[in-house]
Amino acid sequence: MKPQEIELWSRQIVEMVLNGQPVEDSRVELKAIWLDAEKAAPRLAGHANASRGESILWLIGVDERKGSVVGVDATEKGNWYKAVEKCFDGFAPRLLVDVNLRVNGSAVVALYFDTALEAPYVTKSQAGGFPEYIVPWRRGTDLRAARRQDLLSLLVPRHRLLSLRNELEFNALVVRKAEEGRQTTVYQRYIACTFETKQFDLAVESGILLQLDTATRNEIQEAYWAVKSANTKIVAVTRQPHTVESNEALIMIVNSKSPIEKAVKAISTWDNE
Repeated sequence: MKPQEIELWSRQIVEMVLNGQPVEDSRVELKAIWLDAEKAAPRLAGHANASRGESILWLIGVDERKGSVVGVDATEKGNWYKAVEKCFDGFAPRLLVDVNLRVNGSAVVALYFDTALEAPYVTKSQAGGFPEYIVPWRRGTDLRAARRQDLLSLLVPRHRLLSLRNELEFNALVVRKAEEGRQTTVYQRYIACTFETKQFDLAVESGILLQLDTATRNEIQEAYWAVKSANTKIVAVTRQPHTVESNEALIMIVNSKSPIEKAVKAISTWDNE
């Protein structure tokens, strides 16, 4: 994103805070002050890890609880980020853009971080002893150590999973259109559109599907077995239309509804665990 886009996004967030509206965007973190580096590092790491490849925005100088802009010293950001980086084992989330805003006469600093390249982000334990390193994970506004499922989810970029879910939701639309025409005699009108399978094929080729748990993977595979079988019949019908085969194609499309819905639910559940 460009600095102007970061500024616009930041001002929209600040306006919500000043109007007493909750900021429900999981990509955003609001801080009234510059946190101590040792406290900021696990917070930043947990936010970046849970974002799974999506960039995140931190606004310093905004107090969400009080619904006000308190302002900070914008010149501190350079030293602050260097101190935070030292608390990481390996790379910290990359600071791509920083923007200074003036809101009601007070300074707010917007920090835009990339989280896609070096995850998982690991911080050094400040308490000493064992464990020496921690993989923090943000859940809502809480911070905890990452679980095995969390670490596995880092192997599946969120945008890929969302693309797969969007494809399934489009396929659900194909089913709805088929259901609308099932009682008519003009079968061809309702089987002109085949199911989409591109995102599934990409997930298989890239190995992303193998990173999902067995139950979720099975639901997705069952859905695409159904839609690909229906596609074969749809293509055959469009080449040589017959009333009987058109009706069979419609039945196969409609019968895909249940596995598609189960796959969408499985993806949504897996992504939110």
